[in-house]
Amino acid sequence: MDPSKLELLFERQMKLMEMFVNQQTGPASPSSNPNHTMLPSVDGIVNSISQFNYNPDANVTFDTWYQRYEDLFTVDLASQDDAWKVRVLLRKLGPAEYERYCNLILPQKPRDKCFDDTIKLLREHFGDHSSLFSIRYRFLKLTMNENDDFLTHVGTVNRECERFRLRSLTDDQFKALILICSLQSPRFTDIRTQLLNQLEQNPKLTLHDIADEYQRLINLQKDTHLVESTPSRSSDIHALRKSKNLSSSTPDPPSPNVPRKSTHTRPTSQNTAKKTPPSPCWHCGAWHFVKSCPYKNHRCSKCKIIGHKNGFCQPRKPRYHNPAKARPTVGPKSPKSQ
Repeated sequence: MDPSKLELLFERQMKLMEMFVNQQTGPASPSSNPNHTMLPSVDGIVNSISQFNYNPDANVTFDTWYQRYEDLFTVDLASQDDAWKVRVLLRKLGPAEYERYCNLILPQKPRDKCFDDTIKLLREHFGDHSSLFSIRYRFLKLTMNENDDFLTHVGTVNRECERFRLRSLTDDQFKALILICSLQSPRFTDIRTQLLNQLEQNPKLTLHDIADEYQRLINLQKDTHLVESTPSRSSDIHALRKSKNLSSSTPDPPSPNVPRKSTHTRPTSQNTAKKTPPSPCWHCGAWHFVKSCPYKNHRCSKCKIIGHKNGFCQPRKPRYHNPAKARPTVGPKSPKSQ
């Protein structure tokens, strides 16, 4: 037989054998491929994300929540566009958090923000707004309760140490922290508030700076009390003018023939707001108007006459003694005359 024909026959047999083998084995299934892995569906990834409810007292902030699901958005859902990821992210906000976010970005809509801007805004509005001093102060007051789990407490201490920023704490900052923490008396409430404000504005505040600020606040308080307790110059001048007017209108002392001198003294210029009579009351000898005398309805125990104080038993007469028209003064009756 011709060798060329034998070679052609051999090739045909080889092709038939290949076709037979392929028909017997069939195409390789995905399950038979050891390198093939099942990828989770997009819906499964989205459903695994829990709802975010803001609670800063329990350290549930957007940073702590997003830290848990950040890889899902940046790795597993990286093929999705920004608008889709924004919709998924906002769908995972609680009702109160979503309403608050929408109100804060008005007049813009949530869809107007890209994914990175949305993350930034949520971190600002739902983050931890505690001051560094309060974080460090709470850390110094941290204690373990009897019912707390030890490993959980270890994790809490580790977390608070990171928030404490121990690596960036200088000696001066630690001294200032201890000093302000020691001002716990209610007497130092205002001063403590001012010092905390200064420490918040300047974290590098030293003990010398705090001492200077304390002295400045004390001087301000003294100046404030001084202004409150000292009357103004205009009020002093007004009171002086009133005093001069009253002294110029003061009459001469009453006649020595008046039987009893009153122990009441004339009001000084301090009572400039009240009117002063020109002479003592003839019912009782006090410095007030006759119409205001409390002895108008009093019955004298000496003369049994109503209208004057005991011992002022005399008829109404001129206020000043006139020797030309003087009459015998009727004084208190002696026991012999009775």
